[in-house]
Amino acid sequence: MNNRLIPPWPKLPVLGWASFAAKGDSHLPGVLDARYRRHTISGRAAIALALQVIGVKRGDRVLVPTYHCPTMIAPVVQAQATPVFYPITASGGPNLDWLHGAAAGAGASAMLTAHYFGLPQPMSALRSFCDGRRIALIEDCAHAFFGASDGRPVGHWGNVAIASLTKFFPVPEGGMLVSSTVTLDKLSLAPRGWIDELRAAADAVEIGVQYDGFTGLNSLLRTVFNVKNRLRQRTESPIDDRPLGNDSPDTTSGRLLSSLQSAVAARWIVSSVHSGRIGEIRRRNYAHLAGRLSNVRGARPLFPELPEKTVPYVFPLYVDDPAKSYQPLRAAGVPIFRWDEVWPQTPSLTGDHGLDWSTHVFQLGCHQDLTQAQVDAVADTVRSIVEGSRV
Repeated sequence: MNNRLIPPWPKLPVLGWASFAAKGDSHLPGVLDARYRRHTISGRAAIALALQVIGVKRGDRVLVPTYHCPTMIAPVVQAQATPVFYPITASGGPNLDWLHGAAAGAGASAMLTAHYFGLPQPMSALRSFCDGRRIALIEDCAHAFFGASDGRPVGHWGNVAIASLTKFFPVPEGGMLVSSTVTLDKLSLAPRGWIDELRAAADAVEIGVQYDGFTGLNSLLRTVFNVKNRLRQRTESPIDDRPLGNDSPDTTSGRLLSSLQSAVAARWIVSSVHSGRIGEIRRRNYAHLAGRLSNVRGARPLFPELPEKTVPYVFPLYVDDPAKSYQPLRAAGVPIFRWDEVWPQTPSLTGDHGLDWSTHVFQLGCHQDLTQAQVDAVADTVRSIVEGSRV
């Protein structure tokens, strides 16, 4: 394989023998505890289906956060509903004072709220707010597949909840729509064609081989994939092109994609890998980044400590001068992104942290397939570039 194109650090989890190793608590509370579950092709597709399930129709008003990626808002617009933006607090939760007093939210039929970075937000008061106004709540667990809020697993507070599989599992695609109260029986999702099924399985394995995930078989598998790529007239091996931060890059066929199931291979991997390993290593990597980046000049960890049993998606770092360092960090291969591409007409609201976070908060990878040495190298690179000097 052509290693020239392979980033030094995997940006998302990669498949390998280690994925199935037993490590840590075998059961973590989270999305999979929901009674009703459907596998979708992506988290974005799950949002589109969630809007359908709760009955959002043309002209309805849907409350959405100012801190978002466009794939959170696009399904609302595609449903011909109107997104109404609300501010978030310094802890990442909806600003309930604003919601209680704002005329902008009057008459909303639905609300989308997210557990950013994998840190579950308090949900009891928000649930009461929505119940008091007959607002259907969509709980966005794209960043928080595991965890609990106010005594319940994440995914159990919303009328429906959505999740993204690629952010926590070594799969090439996949999302979930879940609910503790809604059966989801009316959803009709089409199975994938056999070519798509084979491609999904092969992509998961090939990405793993690129990072030596299959000790004893890596050389053989590289040969197989090189032959496959030559037959497909590729001059270079494909690299991991799963979108980092934005769940689905598709913007033209959202309605079609939302009707598809995820591939069988993705569902099998999610059901087979050891979740305890995911939680233990992510927590370790997050804590390590917090320690290594605690005194960087011009930056600070947004949340230095993790709540108990929290399984982070990324490590959020607040950078004072993001324009100076963001692109150099990406060019260096650091697994990093930010939500600087906001939906048009996202307003500037008093007391809001959302628009500020969109440019200043760098989301650094801390997933289970980064070794401690790799986390050290990421931290050294971040420190060097943010501080403007080489280590």
